[in-house]
Amino acid sequence: MIITTNTGQVRGVQEGNLYIFRGIPYAEAPVGERRFLPPYPKQPWDGILEASRFGLKSYQPVHGQNNLLKEQSEDCLSLNIWTSGVEQANRPVLVNIHGGGFVAGTGAEFAGLTFAKQDNIVCVSLNYRLGALGFLHLGDLLGDAYQTSGNNGILDIVAALKWVKENISCFGGDPNRITVSGVSAGAKCASTLLTVPAAQGLFHQVIARSGATQSIRDTRTATLITLRLLDKLGIPHKEAHRLLTIPAQTIIEAQDNSLHTFGPVRDGLTIPMEPITAVLGKLKRKIPLLLGTNKDEAASFITNSPGLKVQNEDVLNTLFGSNSGLVLNAYRKAALLKPAEEAWKDTLTDCFYRIAAVRLAEMAAEHGQPVWLYRFEYAGKQGAVHGAESPFVNDSNPTEVKELATRMHAAWAAFIRSGEPTAEGLPEWPAFTLSERSTMVLNQECRLEREADLSENDFPMQVIQL
Repeated sequence: MIITTNTGQVRGVQEGNLYIFRGIPYAEAPVGERRFLPPYPKQPWDGILEASRFGLKSYQPVHGQNNLLKEQSEDCLSLNIWTSGVEQANRPVLVNIHGGGFVAGTGAEFAGLTFAKQDNIVCVSLNYRLGALGFLHLGDLLGDAYQTSGNNGILDIVAALKWVKENISCFGGDPNRITVSGVSAGAKCASTLLTVPAAQGLFHQVIARSGATQSIRDTRTATLITLRLLDKLGIPHKEAHRLLTIPAQTIIEAQDNSLHTFGPVRDGLTIPMEPITAVLGKLKRKIPLLLGTNKDEAASFITNSPGLKVQNEDVLNTLFGSNSGLVLNAYRKAALLKPAEEAWKDTLTDCFYRIAAVRLAEMAAEHGQPVWLYRFEYAGKQGAVHGAESPFVNDSNPTEVKELATRMHAAWAAFIRSGEPTAEGLPEWPAFTLSERSTMVLNQECRLEREADLSENDFPMQVIQL
């Protein structure tokens, strides 16, 4: 199938009942003089672009697997589309932003194809710049031209959304029904779009699973992270311009890949300097939100990171910076009420994810934005850990919990279609309000609960502060 877009013709492939278009460039390659600069609109091409293979992924750590380097490039700004037909431009659109801690991942890893196969939803996934190439703030070192460099990854996503808005009708999608979704860092990116003026009007709903706006940081923190990278590279701070020409792989190999090292920056241009709640109050239209976390988010991090123990203050400082003392205080309070191991897991879950999701729900509700909150609690063999809800949302779970997956997938599909997560078999799911604080608990037996008040919790929205 050949589709004509506003940048050129693309030829996709048919697989089963879907037409798939892989590796469509949505911006010019951010290479050479364009490194660390905002994405430049893709210029039209001649002929037919063969869209049968995924594009190269953004540079990211490969842990010694040299063969994977061939799959990486600074020329990574491409997107992928799955559609069941193009005859009518009336299908709702789901744009997925991949996770990976802002340092890893690719749009090729999108697992939500059931929304395209079963629900007649046009699905889009994309690549964006990662790590230092996508989120290194250089405005304080290299001047005004690089003032937005700490948000290049976000600006890439905005450029992709602009391309989708302008072209998705050619693929059977409705440009006025675009839902942006993500998990983990993808959820943080999706939520951050609410604060980006340039993104307004390019999407209409947000689904954020295990992530909110907690990764947005101030320029002081962002600049200190930049200086640490320069020190690791052995580059004097006054010679930061050398970052523009050294090999990209060298930068990636030197960067810190800790959970909160990279993230969007409140630079005053891409993201206003105002508090997030003030920015949300200026949104010109209602944007339905579906937000939530998993009960045991931190358990997998604790298992996979032996250093992540309460006694290890160095690790806490790396993860939370000056907020690490607040984490310790919260743990000590929790340990008075429950076993120490459980208290530690719950405290990290709160500080990594839950508090930010609830706060975003509160801010949205305060300004009349429709928001639905959930907590995934199905334990299974591993617990309700980070990412455990994905097979249920995508309806690709083991058969013994098929009912829960069917209900969750149906609720997500309903939200994408209509802006409300209703599904047969689920209790009535009212929107979250500051007075009722309704939260859907997703388990074998789903139920509605009142979300705990965070008024006594002083942990800040900006998780890492240096």
